[in-house]
Amino acid sequence: MTRVRLAVAIIPIVWALSACAIQVGGQAVPGPMPSTAAADAPTLPKPGQCMNSSELKPVDCAASHDAEVMAVGEISGLPSTYPDTQALRKAALPSCYSTISDYLGSADAGATRLQVWAFWPNEASWKKGDRWRLCTVVELTPDGKALPRKGSLKDVLKGSSFNTYQICLGGSPSKDPDVKPTACNGAHMAEAVPGGVVPLGKYNDPTPSKDQMNAIAKDKCTKAVHDYVGSDKRTDVFPAWRMPGSQGWSEGWTYAICYAEATKTFSGTLLGIRDNPLPN
Repeated sequence: MTRVRLAVAIIPIVWALSACAIQVGGQAVPGPMPSTAAADAPTLPKPGQCMNSSELKPVDCAASHDAEVMAVGEISGLPSTYPDTQALRKAALPSCYSTISDYLGSADAGATRLQVWAFWPNEASWKKGDRWRLCTVVELTPDGKALPRKGSLKDVLKGSSFNTYQICLGGSPSKDPDVKPTACNGAHMAEAVPGGVVPLGKYNDPTPSKDQMNAIAKDKCTKAVHDYVGSDKRTDVFPAWRMPGSQGWSEGWTYAICYAEATKTFSGTLLGIRDNPLPN
């Protein structure tokens, strides 16, 4: 009999559990706080250009950088007085999350260390009438910092690149309220799986209940994990998933992430392990 454990209804990974206001105005979690001043819309990087999160200026993608612009747009529907961070996140993030899969070339983007960062005007710029929104993608280290890199991420998840950016967790996605990503080449307890980002609805719809989300995720995650492992008979590796809470839902986190979870920590990978022992 297949063993299935259900995750509690929380935002998928710890990278999405904190927020900060920064000098350029706003940055969607996760990440450090850039120190640049306000930017004028005409000088912002364009889609496909790279930049550093410490300054909103385009740089050659062949040079070292830590962010890549996926889309530039405008924030609408907010008051003329400077909104609070939560209102700005709700206005900016959904459009960014709807962009990332197409930009990276795969619906599996949410199960990778390639994550959305969004920027918006600071209070002084807002008062001048600036309403720009900058959607970027960054590669995160396990501790949630933007990783300096070279080269573009456009369509990087097309083909067989998922494992390069895969999320691995040091704790149990089915039991632990908070889980932290860890390096996949070290000891870990769970691995996000390809085909394991399960849409649960639209951000502007009411947040589904935990039972509703579990009902949608269960069969899809079970199949994705069994396909990844190469077996549906193991009792020491089982499907688990993480789901968004109401705040995450309103900001565009409208999917579950499926994990292959083991009953104990291991090193190596569960990919294609079939009925072999857990890797040491």
